[in-house]
Amino acid sequence: MLLVLMACSKDSERTSLFSGAGESAARAQVTSKNPVSLPADHASHPAYELEWWYLTFVLKDAQERPYGVQFTLFRFGTDSGFVSNWSNAQQWMGHASLHSLNDHAFESRFAAGGVGNAGVGSAPFSAWIDDWQWQSDSDAPFPATLRFRINQHTQLSLTVKDNGPYIRHGDNGVSVKSRDGKFRSYYYSQPFLTATGAITHQGTQRAVSGEAWYDHEWTSQLARREALGWDWFSVHFDNGDKLMAFQMHVDDAVPYTTGTYIKHDGTARTLTDSDLTIRPTGYETINEKPVPVNWQITSQAHDINISVSPFKSGQWNPGQFAYYEGRVTVSGTHKGSGFMELTGYQ
Repeated sequence: MLLVLMACSKDSERTSLFSGAGESAARAQVTSKNPVSLPADHASHPAYELEWWYLTFVLKDAQERPYGVQFTLFRFGTDSGFVSNWSNAQQWMGHASLHSLNDHAFESRFAAGGVGNAGVGSAPFSAWIDDWQWQSDSDAPFPATLRFRINQHTQLSLTVKDNGPYIRHGDNGVSVKSRDGKFRSYYYSQPFLTATGAITHQGTQRAVSGEAWYDHEWTSQLARREALGWDWFSVHFDNGDKLMAFQMHVDDAVPYTTGTYIKHDGTARTLTDSDLTIRPTGYETINEKPVPVNWQITSQAHDINISVSPFKSGQWNPGQFAYYEGRVTVSGTHKGSGFMELTGYQ
């Protein structure tokens, strides 16, 4: 059983996706004294409460039909005091999702740590849960092959290649999520990814290609009860530039906004509250609750004024840990596509 529970927020409209863990002072904390170091930090960090390896894909087939794909492996530390002679104090969860214009396939899986059916290896890099396999030939996550099925009717096989640098967000990978600095994570991305492969759904196989985005993040602070969710965006602009935009909701405070603007040549600049604004402009009713799915993102520093919209309705991942995860289209001063993740709206 996964020992991380959802908790109610002070604001009745928000709930915490991951909370009740990360309260122990014994858990490792994120600090600027230990910035992200690659390739070592591609590996797992079991001293921290919460960690994920996260891939999203914006794909199309030969007929230009769009697809949104997500693959995420989560690791949780537990402070339950439970001792087992067959597993350790880590818990694993996998999420996989496929959206076409007309269908949605989603599956979640759980595994105990130390058993062997879930984990992350580093020489070479690999990440797996049961028969979901992400395999590289080196100590870096890419190039790699990714093979997984969603329930019984959907299979994906993708080859993922990188063509640019890894991007460390914030201060050398130390990403501050609140004005007081209390909430933070280690966070880096590989936004320069291309993918080719095949999707088989309901007995029909289609060749696909497109772009992908990889995030690796670990923390203990974001598992605290006060962390009431986030609104996160990754964008591939048509001119080759990239954007990560993020706002964190902590208790009743005004959301804290941060981001990274990434040029096509790999140079990156951190965006803060002073030069980045994320504002909801439209809602969709999901599970009888309003969820903001249309957004305006502006940055005077980069002359950006864009509208972000879902490429279809209903992009909700159900289950024990429920959240919005979906492909988006981008219009305005810049055009492009990407992904949006919204948590805390259960």
